[in-house]
Amino acid sequence: MRTKILFALSASALLMSGCSMAPKMEVPKTQLPSAQEDISVNVTWWKQFNDNNLDALITEALKNNDDLKLAIANVEKARAEYGFSKVDMYPQINLGGNATRQRKSVHSYPGIYGGTYNNYGLSASVAYELDFWGKALNQKDANLASLLATDADKEAFRISLITDVATYYFNLVAINKQLKIVNDSLKNYEETYEYRKVQLQHGVVDELVVAQAKAQVASAKTQIQIIKSSEVKTKSALTLLLGRTPKEIFENVITTSQVLPESITIPAGLPATLLQNRPDVKAAEETLRAKTALIGVAKAAYFPSISLTGNLGYQSQKLSNLVNGGSEVWGFGPTLNFPLFDFGRISNTVKASKADQKAAMISYDKVVKTAYKEVYESLELIKVSKSKCSSVLEEMNAYNNAYIIAKKKFEHGYTNYLDVLSAQNALLNARLTYVSAKSQLLTDEATFYKTLGGGWRQCSFYKRYKNL
Repeated sequence: MRTKILFALSASALLMSGCSMAPKMEVPKTQLPSAQEDISVNVTWWKQFNDNNLDALITEALKNNDDLKLAIANVEKARAEYGFSKVDMYPQINLGGNATRQRKSVHSYPGIYGGTYNNYGLSASVAYELDFWGKALNQKDANLASLLATDADKEAFRISLITDVATYYFNLVAINKQLKIVNDSLKNYEETYEYRKVQLQHGVVDELVVAQAKAQVASAKTQIQIIKSSEVKTKSALTLLLGRTPKEIFENVITTSQVLPESITIPAGLPATLLQNRPDVKAAEETLRAKTALIGVAKAAYFPSISLTGNLGYQSQKLSNLVNGGSEVWGFGPTLNFPLFDFGRISNTVKASKADQKAAMISYDKVVKTAYKEVYESLELIKVSKSKCSSVLEEMNAYNNAYIIAKKKFEHGYTNYLDVLSAQNALLNARLTYVSAKSQLLTDEATFYKTLGGGWRQCSFYKRYKNL
């Protein structure tokens, strides 16, 4: 008999799975531009810049960034929640035992003699709620989709982190380069100022020329302080991305290259697999899948829940008789729970689930549009940055020639010193602008790889969960 009870419960638990009340998931269709080529992004795309210092900082950030650690913790939590829902698909089997010794009062229960006696028990129990309406199955599917969405969100943040580190790094290298340019110019300005003072003493120039030279020195010093202010903010932001301690933040040690990396070759076409390679798109799709499955969970509440419970064991006052046939105890029976009057609780829960699904559809469509917008914007900005670098380089060369000409004219008395100062300042500003333009081009190129999905691959992503 006991074997039949356990077999019946287990068989019911494993075989009696019901239909799903969840609607069929439909991914919103959006008109997409024609893809021009199949672009494959290397997962370590930033190494194309050939900068070991940049590589080291990105490695440090991926290891220590606090927000990335939080994202990983969220994935671990989602994985555990999915594990809970998988367990709910199977019966709960418990094994228990007890051994007690007690005394009863002769005055407590009429007709029962008091005294001291032992009680030993050993039992196994099985409980299972039959999933006729797919509630447990849909909950499992929803939790799996939530797990995949959470992991995709983590991957999207990881890619953004890499791009942010690269951006701050390029800015910091540019700032250091600009500081060197202005410091070198300041040194020349100071030498010129001292030279003009000597010329004033000999009557070669007037006081206006000396005052203008002095003002140029002060202007350069002011410019240095402005650039240093940017350096402080850029360094502190970068150290925070690297996950460094407060002590390391105040030490403020970041090793950079002396010059900016060379620009890299960027694919000009639109990738054919953009939606498959963007983790944020996959996160939105899995969120939609989860919300669709939760509608089935909510609808299952309209129908009765049926649970099967049973127990089998032994009970005896003597330990020696515990497993004898006469000590056997068992019980078996189904439990039915049917919602009769809930005053709209279930229907409103279903409506809320449908509204969540609708919001997830809108969110997915928005993410897809944003993805293509970012790729388009990134490609266009790279064109603009390249054009700007070329024009600023021409401008810098022109100002350099203008400065040489103005300086010669002043020395021969054909122009005033203000023309020399104007040409010199214009040349300095052009040099600083050129460094900023090169830094912006590198940033735009890094951002482009981010818009392509940063080397994330959906196929490898799913391999991690195929055996869950």
